[in-house]
Amino acid sequence: MIAQSVAVIAPELCAGVVSYLAAVKAGGATPLAFLFAMLGTLCLGGVVSRFSRTLPSAGSLYTYTTVGLSRLAGFVVGCLYAVTFIVIAGAALAGFGYFSSTLLRNVSSHSGHSTVVAWYWFFLAGLVVLAVSSLFDVRLATRSQLVFTAASVTIMIVAAAIVIGRGSPTGSANPGAHLDLGAFWPHAAGVPWTGVCTGFAFGMLSFVGFETAAVLSEETAAPRRNIPRAVIGSVLVVGVFYLLATYATAIGFGVRDARTAWPGAAAGLVAVTPYQWLGDLILFAIATSCLFCATGLHTAVSRTLYAMGRERVLPATLGRTHRRLRTPWSAIILSLTLIAAVVLGCLGLMSAPTEAAVAAVPAESVDVNTGAVAAFSYLAGLGTPAVLVCYLLLGLAAVRAGRAAEDFRFIVLGLLAAATGAIGVYGSLYYSFVGGALFVNRLIPVLVAAAIATSIVAGVALRTRARARWEATGLIFED
Repeated sequence: MIAQSVAVIAPELCAGVVSYLAAVKAGGATPLAFLFAMLGTLCLGGVVSRFSRTLPSAGSLYTYTTVGLSRLAGFVVGCLYAVTFIVIAGAALAGFGYFSSTLLRNVSSHSGHSTVVAWYWFFLAGLVVLAVSSLFDVRLATRSQLVFTAASVTIMIVAAAIVIGRGSPTGSANPGAHLDLGAFWPHAAGVPWTGVCTGFAFGMLSFVGFETAAVLSEETAAPRRNIPRAVIGSVLVVGVFYLLATYATAIGFGVRDARTAWPGAAAGLVAVTPYQWLGDLILFAIATSCLFCATGLHTAVSRTLYAMGRERVLPATLGRTHRRLRTPWSAIILSLTLIAAVVLGCLGLMSAPTEAAVAAVPAESVDVNTGAVAAFSYLAGLGTPAVLVCYLLLGLAAVRAGRAAEDFRFIVLGLLAAATGAIGVYGSLYYSFVGGALFVNRLIPVLVAAAIATSIVAGVALRTRARARWEATGLIFED
């Protein structure tokens, strides 16, 4: 079960690429932002673990929020959770296309013949992998995820150790430094605390998916014991890895110099790694991570749709399983279709100059893969505040459930989880309002609000027109 959570978290992808989003404002103090994000995620993990002991359901957050807070809140979380993970899965598959294409070009150039294969061919191949792995035995997918993730993380740990061993580069503010505690103190890193707060939001993005082991509750032996272990274990393991990788990247640029150097290199650890062959291995790790992240997210989405279809708050067809394979084939097909649609729709609505701006690519550097970078960046930015709203509502559900059970510890965990979600939502939306933000980025709060409003309206309509089905919301799960 740790494989499911770790694969969706995609530690190689987040440590190698997403961390640069945090570094835009947190700079060399990005490790501190990730430390705070790990602590906040542990509070959320405690809430998921507590709920999973009494509610072993494929619906996970949907079921927990329904039972703990209200049917309408649960319905909103279920819809928003599914939509968000579809969006982020699309981002991950676009990333798989880009990094696979980049890796092929780099490796082929060593022989003097640079081969360029457009990103969308890898994107289509990724969709096929998702279909095959999810329609058959999901345990095969999770086992493969564990093997590849372990190998990829090992590669990046070796790279991080080499970078730290070499120390900060000549010309940096603190050349040759192996230990620089400025990475854990904003003033010493030359950044404000507000920058660390913003970095915290992107740190939370890097942990998104930790709870997805819970969606396999009905396909797992002894879920009341194994799911909590997987959830908390994945956060601790990945959190320590993030601290190592982000600290190494900060040292590689120089802690005080990272504020300007790191944001210019999307794959930060690749940029500071001294050996080209090791950089290629890291690119392979990132590409693999993107694919397995999409696989895990797709698994979570299809199981959530299945749980909601089984309760008939969504079309009943989604709640059906294949007669022989025993997998939710209708929900799987719908999820795959939507993942492809959000990527194509995102790029279809962007002009070429907008794609370049979103991808932060100079006009003279635009190529066949720019669209993949734009889709990855935009969809990840769109999905982050939406999923953090789900975490906020989950925390409130824990507070209410804790009060009903007179469980003070659960109440405290719920309050901390809700605060984590609230701070993350603020941080993830901050750049949509500051001056100079792209128009498409200003649309992100509008789109998130529209998704929430639509799910509320749909829930109220269902409650009015199909009372019996509404009363059963969130109450169907295995004993």
